[in-house]
Amino acid sequence: MNFTLPVSGVLDVAQTLSVLKVHSLANQEILDLHAASIKRVLRLGGEYYATKLWLSPTEVTVETQTPQRLQSELVDIINSWLGLPQDQLQGYAKLETLDMLKPAVKRFPNLRLIGYPDLFEALMTTILGQQISTSAARTLATRYVQELGERHECGLHVFPDALSTSQNTAEELQQIIRCPLSRAQTVQRVAHWYVHTGQYLAESQEDFLDSLQALKGVGPWTRDYVALRGLRQQSIFLRTDLVVKRALATLGVKQTDPLEIPDGAGSLATVLLWALDTKKN
Repeated sequence: MNFTLPVSGVLDVAQTLSVLKVHSLANQEILDLHAASIKRVLRLGGEYYATKLWLSPTEVTVETQTPQRLQSELVDIINSWLGLPQDQLQGYAKLETLDMLKPAVKRFPNLRLIGYPDLFEALMTTILGQQISTSAARTLATRYVQELGERHECGLHVFPDALSTSQNTAEELQQIIRCPLSRAQTVQRVAHWYVHTGQYLAESQEDFLDSLQALKGVGPWTRDYVALRGLRQQSIFLRTDLVVKRALATLGVKQTDPLEIPDGAGSLATVLLWALDTKKN
């Protein structure tokens, strides 16, 4: 099945690919920067389907094994993952009023929040990446996906689900991921919570986030990052994020300086600062 999805406004293809590359796992997806394409195996209706996307400024072309009956579910996943329907005009208009963000607004006029195809993937990727570099997080996630993610006939692995993760002990997960036991315990604890509680709270986002943060090993940054990239909450401004702090320092903003981000523009402000820091480096 082939079809195209429209983009609201303009998709900054280069920046989208740049964001995807930071988190890309070689055993999970094929990211072709030259062709502006990404291939993954997505979970729909309890089954797995190889899906390839070609990005352009105005639309995304989709080639997939997914049957017609599941097309609307696939469209929802892609739209949420890449934020294609996201109208950024209001957010940009609000942020243009902040002098300190004007350089980022001018340099990156067409950014949008890139999330994950699946909420549990956003959750686990965030847990694995707590307090370590993105490259170290990718290494841990690659081991996790290789061992627990089902291998599709196309050769790529599917991101593990919550049940298969929770069925391993923390000690087993530690051996698989090769991480400190405390991190493996958090992975096991969060996966168990998601199976028995979290997935049923997902429609009530604040209840989901409050319940998540009540778990040992989950702090405010994790809550906010999941809210941002997992639940796509537009109001979240990730000021505690290391990269955001670094970008603000580059702009001359001190940690003690007050910041009044306009309501509903927090996620865009975060994305702009991430982009600014990436280009600086």
